[in-house]
Amino acid sequence: MKNIYNSFAFLFTLSLGLALIGCDRDFEEINTDPDEPTVISVDLQLGFIERALINELYDIFTAGECASTWPQHISKPIYNDADRYFPRLGAINTFWNTLYLNVISEADEMYLLAEEANNQAVQGTALTLKAIALQTLTDAFGNIPASEANLATNGNYNPKYDTQQEVYTQIFELLDEAIAKFKSGEGAINSDQDLIYGGDVSKWVKFATSVKFRALMRVSETSLFSTAELQSLIDSGDLITNSSDNAFIQFSSITAPNINPHYGTVLNGREAEWCMGEALVDFMLAENDPRLAVYANPNDANEYRGKPAGYINPGLNGYGAGTVSEIGDAFMAADAPLYFITAAQVNLLLAEVAEVHGMGGDPEAYFNAGVAASLEQNGLDPASYTPAYNGYQSIAEQLWVGTFLQGYETWAEWRRSDIPSNLTLAVDPQPGVNSIPTRYTYTNDEVALNGSNVSEAVADQGSDALTTKVWWDVN
Repeated sequence: MKNIYNSFAFLFTLSLGLALIGCDRDFEEINTDPDEPTVISVDLQLGFIERALINELYDIFTAGECASTWPQHISKPIYNDADRYFPRLGAINTFWNTLYLNVISEADEMYLLAEEANNQAVQGTALTLKAIALQTLTDAFGNIPASEANLATNGNYNPKYDTQQEVYTQIFELLDEAIAKFKSGEGAINSDQDLIYGGDVSKWVKFATSVKFRALMRVSETSLFSTAELQSLIDSGDLITNSSDNAFIQFSSITAPNINPHYGTVLNGREAEWCMGEALVDFMLAENDPRLAVYANPNDANEYRGKPAGYINPGLNGYGAGTVSEIGDAFMAADAPLYFITAAQVNLLLAEVAEVHGMGGDPEAYFNAGVAASLEQNGLDPASYTPAYNGYQSIAEQLWVGTFLQGYETWAEWRRSDIPSNLTLAVDPQPGVNSIPTRYTYTNDEVALNGSNVSEAVADQGSDALTTKVWWDVN
């Protein structure tokens, strides 16, 4: 009996040992959560940042109702307070918060993750997107937090406001660093994360270089402008001069998040709340510009008709829904692309460089290339329209026409040139607003939570009013 017992104990111990060895051998496989990543991609945030930025650049309540409406590309026959210079303060607050929290802060975090992995390509994307966000903010508000932005983790809850010149200096530094990192050959961008170029670093070099070129032209009438720097950018061969290099996000479905934000207006049956601006429609009709048929739909009388800015009651003044042209279907489609920067804009700016500064080549050739690129971008034959060239006047007009629905670019280019010069004040404007707005007022949150720094910014740049000009707007 004792021998039987000992044999049983031995077999039990042996079986238990083998079982433990077997469990230990497969332990990591069995106990690994397949949904929990063990390695985090350094560019995991990239698509989120790109989408957050493009959606805010084209948001209907800021870019639409303000940045595209004030330079009179579009107007509103219904709910037209912003058309009369009463912007939605909550939307402007969201604009500010989104660019700081979902773009700049996320880009800073992605940069640090990429730095740890020595992935300089991804660092370059973070710097480029951050630079665009900072430029958009300073062009809209003037002085803004930049050098001390998003330092709450270090206990700084009241960042100082940098002057606009200081912000632009930082923008140029960010883009210089981005270009250098792209050209280092270190690291790669995951094609699945990059919604703009699918991970093509060579195109990101052109993107960053072109954004810097555009920013330098934005300050062309200030002390920060450098013709030597401009020549260097032209000589680099890295500017976006061909539409195949355009920086944009192509939307592809009718469900969020991969849906053009303008399509939400269509989904809700609210297209009639928007219409074309009279200034743009009349200009394009006079030019027999074929892009008008893409930009706009005919009204109920089968005519292209825009609405002047303003009116307390547009319908009672002959500008109700149906009497004016709505925004073209191509721009309201669920899968319509949204652009960061295009060959059309870059070529027209090159025309300005050649015409005004005598650098880079034949201004008329660049001008024609810019118009042709815009036609191509709108699905038209590039040779279908060649406007007369009358120097800088023509260039500025086409920068205004060619940035349709790229609100912040339209607004910035118009403020910089004051061309067209015949844009009129809105009918029935907000009392006290005696000219077309040239900036946003600071957000209620900033005034309440960072009031002393807001006050310093106002003391430096002028009244916190819609009509105070930003630093580079000297015309």
